[in-house]
Formats: sequence, C-alpha cells, structure tokens
Amino acid sequence: MQARELLLEAAAKLKEAGIANPWFEAQLLLGWVLDKDQAAVLAQDCQLSDQQAKEFRQGVEERRKRKPLAYITGLKPFLHWDFSVNEDVLIPRPETEILVELAVQELKKAFPGQSVLVADIGAGSGAIGLSMLMLLPSARLCAVDASPPALRMAQTNAAKFGLSQRATFFSGDLLAPLAQLRGQFACIVANLPYVAAEEYANLQPEITEYEPREALVSGPDGLWHYRRLLRQAADYLLPGGMLFVEIGCTQGPEMQKLFCGHGFAAPHVEKDLAGLARIVWGAKT
Repeated sequence: MQARELLLEAAAKLKEAGIANPWFEAQLLLGWVLDKDQAAVLAQDCQLSDQQAKEFRQGVEERRKRKPLAYITGLKPFLHWDFSVNEDVLIPRPETEILVELAVQELKKAFPGQSVLVADIGAGSGAIGLSMLMLLPSARLCAVDASPPALRMAQTNAAKFGLSQRATFFSGDLLAPLAQLRGQFACIVANLPYVAAEEYANLQPEITEYEPREALVSGPDGLWHYRRLLRQAADYLLPGGMLFVEIGCTQGPEMQKLFCGHGFAAPHVEKDLAGLARIVWGAKT
C-alpha cells in the first residue's frame, strides 16, 4: 500500500479520536515503522509491505485509544538523543530540557574544569542525569528512583549511550540511598511529582490512563515530595553546590520560600518557552 494513502487514512482516524495534530502524528508513526525521519516520509510516497502497513495501522489504533506516541514507539527525543521509554517511566517533556541546559551552564561556571558528582533524584528514564553526563564529559552521576522498574529503564538508557561506567543507580526514597556521599555533590537535579491530588483527574487521558501516577501526584498541593527533599538537600551538597528542580507553573513563590528556609540564598525562578515558571534553583549558602 502507498505511504500517502495510509497517512491520509491514519490522519482522518486520529482527528476523529480528538488527537490535536493528527497529520503530524501520523507522519511520526509512519517514520517509526519505516525507520525514516519526517522529511524522508514526506519526500517519497513509498510502497509499504503488508507487514509494515499492519504495524502502522496497529500503532494508529493504539494512538486512537490515547496511548502516548512515545509508549507506542518506545522512544522519546530529549535534547540531542532518543531515550528509550515504557509505561514504567514518565515521558520526558521539552520543558525539562531547560533544567538540564541550565544546570550544565551553572555547573561549568561554579566548578570550571572539575570532575563533578551529580545526583538525579527521581531519575525515571534517566533523561536528565544521563543528558548531563553527555554534556559534561568528566562528570559522574548517582541516579535514584523509588521504582525498580523505572531504574531498570534508566540503566537501559545508560548502556545505550555508553554511560554505564559513569553512572551508579540506587533504588530508594529521595536522598536516603546516598547517605554515604553526604556533602560530596556539586549538583542535585530533581523532577519529582508536583501535581496536586485534586488536579490529577483533570489531566489528559494520555497522562491519567498511561503514565505512572506515582511519578505525577504529590499530596494536596503538589509539594509533598519537594518539602521532604528540601529538608535534606543542602546537607548533601558541597559548599556552593546547587539544587535544580522542576515545578508546576503556580508553585514558584512557595518553592522559593522552601529554598530560602533550607539553606539556599536568593533562589531563581526560570520560565519555559511559554513564559510559565518552570525551574527553581539556588546555591547552598
């Protein structure tokens, strides 16, 4: 069957299902089946084998049921790399790339030329910490997650990118598994759950039906996990060490108070491309 005919068929079905960008997502699905990028899919109206057409239609049917595209393909682009993902981990978001770029930038300023130790708390797929390793060739990483299946996915990505020798993985609650390394980290990064319990039910079905709830919800106001992290974080950092966290767009003022109350001076709030508060960070006093 011809690619364009399949694309038209798929886009119509995805539109009917309420998918926001049906033509674009149909192209991405076809590119995945054909192992081609989007430009190549559009440039050539190629013939698909029966097996390829079947695989494509199966992917379209899963997407119609609101299964996220990343879980269908098993991949999610993040910065310059394609991370492997499954339903054990939260899908990395473009907004989180800001956290990585900012943390790398500030680490280079604060610890120029040094072999730094970074902690990624709530590592999930490993997208944050492993991206930092690829941008900081002399850095080492300790990645922590409470979910053993999520940690296995992070280890899979470390092996995929040749980073297993520079990354160590710990199963446990927040900073507890790193007690023996207290005071040795130049940087702690965290994208912990920050959705308020009451808000969760109003999220898109792609999120509530497929992504792990425990990676999203954090008590009545969304800050339960971060309150616990802030009580400990400064003790794990070197003098001048920094903490970077991702937040919900309304949580900036409260998070700044938490930073100030737990050993961080003048915390910064950084906005995402939509102009919404997204990252809070500060250096240990």
